[in-house]
Amino acid sequence: MPCAGPLTGRARSIPVGTRTCNFPLIDSMELRHLRTFITVAETLNISEAARRLRVTQPALRRHIHTLEHVVGHPLFVRRRNGLRLTPTGVALRDDGAKALSAFDEALRSARGAGSTDATVVRLGYYGISVWANLLAPAVEKFARKYPHLTLNMVEQSSVYLAADLREGLLDVALLATGDYGRIPGVVTELACTVPAVAVVAANHRLAKKRVIALEDLKDEEIIGFRHQDAPGRYRGFIATCREAGFTPKISYVASILPELTMAVTKQMGVALLSSFANTVPHPGVVFIKLKAPGVPMAVHVAYSERGSAAVRSLAELMIAEARRAAKAAEAA
Repeated sequence: MPCAGPLTGRARSIPVGTRTCNFPLIDSMELRHLRTFITVAETLNISEAARRLRVTQPALRRHIHTLEHVVGHPLFVRRRNGLRLTPTGVALRDDGAKALSAFDEALRSARGAGSTDATVVRLGYYGISVWANLLAPAVEKFARKYPHLTLNMVEQSSVYLAADLREGLLDVALLATGDYGRIPGVVTELACTVPAVAVVAANHRLAKKRVIALEDLKDEEIIGFRHQDAPGRYRGFIATCREAGFTPKISYVASILPELTMAVTKQMGVALLSSFANTVPHPGVVFIKLKAPGVPMAVHVAYSERGSAAVRSLAELMIAEARRAAKAAEAA
């Protein structure tokens, strides 16, 4: 099979052999909105619901507002002692809980009916840099091993991939450094760690340096991905900086990689990315190595524990290619 390039923001089917299969997809964003609402309806507390769902409170409120827009009526009213459900909210809570239960049961039934001969494997990944470095070789090997299968692929932020794994919409996914919590029914394995690199504008004062110390970033504005799109991504970086004697100044300005690199070119600050990103052209920016010990960034492979032999095989291939790519990046 010729290796197709990545597709951003939507699912696609790749015929691995001669057969294709149209997999009926549920709008995962609407499903997430409903799950969010049910959790808020159970707790009647925004902060507690956000903690349970491991999302920020602004992101949770956006989900509720979107759902209220779809329904056409308010779902909650705010009182001194907390939230209260409106009559519409009570109806949606009762019917929505039944709908989610029915969906989960249908999903379990479908999984149970599956076999090692299932024709579709659903794969998610988080960026073109991991596609180029490790995913394309893994997919090529998988195609040779399972020529009768179709691979449905989607590229999006890791936090949404984790949510899709939780909801049973993906079989296997590649996740970037972050805090996604334990996902019931999903096995998560550390595939590799790679060193972080500093990303600066081509005319930045550090741009001509090949290697810098972490302390060189002490007075720099660090720009990164927003919390709701990359929860916990910068925890290790902050801890390493504090060990070096300073606390970094971080502004969370971007949701996707092109948005972040554009902010770098505008000299809004210095970004921190996995060294895998260095293998993909990014006009107007320069990648600079960090002196040891640097900042390690993890790559995880997560897959359904009830997945078929093909799903487990794809996960193993992704882990093997990730470790190969990490060694190559370290040696570069």
